[in-house]
Amino acid sequence: MEDFYQILDFLDCPEAKVLATIISVKGSAYKKEGSSMLFFSDGSQIGMLTAGCLEQDLALKVREVFKKQETMILRYDLYMEDDLNWGQGSGCNGTLEILLEPVTEQLTEDLLLVKDLLKQHKPVIVLKKLDDLGEYIFIEEDGEPFGQWSGSLPTIEFTSKSGIVTKDGSTVYQQTFHPKPRLIVFGAGPDAKPLAALAAKTGFSVVICDWREAYCQNENFPAADQLLVGFPKDLLKQISFSPYDFVVIMTHQFKRDQELLTKILHENIKYLGVLGPRERTRRLLNYEEIPHGIFSPIGASIGAKGPVEIAVSVVAQMIEVWRKPSHERVELLWTIPD
Repeated sequence: MEDFYQILDFLDCPEAKVLATIISVKGSAYKKEGSSMLFFSDGSQIGMLTAGCLEQDLALKVREVFKKQETMILRYDLYMEDDLNWGQGSGCNGTLEILLEPVTEQLTEDLLLVKDLLKQHKPVIVLKKLDDLGEYIFIEEDGEPFGQWSGSLPTIEFTSKSGIVTKDGSTVYQQTFHPKPRLIVFGAGPDAKPLAALAAKTGFSVVICDWREAYCQNENFPAADQLLVGFPKDLLKQISFSPYDFVVIMTHQFKRDQELLTKILHENIKYLGVLGPRERTRRLLNYEEIPHGIFSPIGASIGAKGPVEIAVSVVAQMIEVWRKPSHERVELLWTIPD
């Protein structure tokens, strides 16, 4: 998942910071537009933009931003295989443009507000002027825009794609920040452990639910953000589902799975997977057709065997669903007024 969520968690650190964001990719690259990393004045870093090709050179360029406190754009040509271009010779067959921004007090306050909005399941668009570096605006659907922006706002369609656009004669970088995806696992058996661990490592916020308190323990799921103990009826009262939720049902008890599936089936969520053969899922639904959108059997078809491989296949499938274009999965479309 994006390093942006991790970056938001380090905004309170007292050290001076510079935010680096890929704003344009032509050809192939390790990461795409919207990928970010954070540089600290003490030399430490959060996130990465490449597989190690640029970070060392970026760290040198960042010193200038720390010194001048001015936004700048860097361009790297990775097509070259020798050191005549910019000294690294990676031969990655692509060009990158990277925006370096000093994280001022104002930007810190604005990013913390973005963090709060994302926790409320509200997507946020950011626009950054490339003709007048340093000007930016954050916009969410129901609230007032905030940031540092002069002049009128261009009309921008809500989209998950990040990149450079030309609006009203101005060159603008546009990016949509989506709430962090949440994985809710019903069932805290041994096979849920690798799933929770891998999902957390790839960027999901993980919630583990089970009525068996002996299973639903921190020592079994150290990477989980929340543990909920209770029977299905009680658990469903505690959870407010959102379109950014991924749900996996794997209690291994037929009646419990059936109770959960019949209730969650009608929720507006991103992903619903049921562990077990497709025929078992049909039985859970009283032999009715399995609705489109339920993943059964769960996981990408990679011939997975055992809990760890199955966890890999499930997380791979969830990432594929998360990465699909928003117009294929999400009905939310809005525009920014002039």
